[in-house]
Amino acid sequence: MNDKFTKIVQNERIKKGLSANALGKKAGISGRAITYWESGQREPSLESAHKVLKALGVTMVIGKEQ
Repeated sequence: MNDKFTKIVQNERIKKGLSANALGKKAGISGRAITYWESGQREPSLESAHKVLKALGVTMVIGKEQ
């Protein structure tokens, strides 16, 4: 993943008023994982990224520059 994914997740989470823990719970993953992704310490699997984006109501196309 890249900084673009990180910024999308963080911005959408904040815009929706969710903590990292609340988003993690909604997506079925840990809030700590969200924190690690947002800080760039770790990268999510495609499955986890999909869960988080779905929980945020965001669609992201991989492999296409916009």
